[in-house]
Amino acid sequence: MTDIGGYGPYGGPGSSGPAASCYVHAGRVAGATCRRCGRPICPDCMREAPVGWQCTSCVREGARVSPSVRWQPRRQGTLGATRITPAVIAIIAINVAIYGYEAGHPAFEEKYWLVPFEVHYMGRWFQLITSAFLHASVEHIALNMITLAIVGPPVEAAIGRTRFVVVYLLAAFGGGVAFYLFAPINEAGLGASGAIFGVMGAYYVLARARRWETQTITVLLVLNLVFSFAVPGIAWQAHLGGIVVGAAACAGLLFRGRRPVDFQPSGVALILQAAVVAVVGVAALSALSLLAPGQIHLL
Repeated sequence: MTDIGGYGPYGGPGSSGPAASCYVHAGRVAGATCRRCGRPICPDCMREAPVGWQCTSCVREGARVSPSVRWQPRRQGTLGATRITPAVIAIIAINVAIYGYEAGHPAFEEKYWLVPFEVHYMGRWFQLITSAFLHASVEHIALNMITLAIVGPPVEAAIGRTRFVVVYLLAAFGGGVAFYLFAPINEAGLGASGAIFGVMGAYYVLARARRWETQTITVLLVLNLVFSFAVPGIAWQAHLGGIVVGAAACAGLLFRGRRPVDFQPSGVALILQAAVVAVVGVAALSALSLLAPGQIHLL
């Protein structure tokens, strides 16, 4: 989000290509194929074999002659190494389509961008989320979508399509609420990078939980936050709100209580957990949005 200047994290080009689904966990993107049976498997199902990876079923069948080790991600992590995923493609397509319409209709942009005064005194609460799908320029949307194409796929592959969308939308909403609370009351903001910062926060939580390499994402977050605060016209408020909400939402989706680390909840349980996180997140952010805008000054 930006106060008319455009905000967004920076990143390099990502990779693309179709992604198969794991034959055990239908909602998860496969990271490899089983060397023994040839079926697609997700990271949680991958077991190291003497050559390549095998699924858990094949490992059990050949356990007497082929001991296995639980798969661990590569030391360098998965940023930029995961093929672009369906939800990320859909979000990018929606943003590009909206920008194509927005570019020729200034009145549309002015109605749906985020102005704290209009939200509070004119009842335009929809701006808290619609502003996350608007962009100020071609450069603005390009930087945001490239970054999403890099950081989003590993998160979606790890937590699944539905839960990724929950994280993305909650982070977008959180970025909007933070801009509403902390930005000057008459400033206007727009852009997807509050949501994208949320995805980066979710990646960091995943990296810590799954023992991925965290140096790359930490450097990326620090550089983008410094850039957000240092450059005029960047909506640092939305970036800060997005990363906090995205990280919190991902932590909620990964919460398993005192169950073993290798516990695999059912698909229904995962959907219910996502629903609870979504409802709690929306309720908390909606409560914050009832406060008067522009009354809190962090800087």
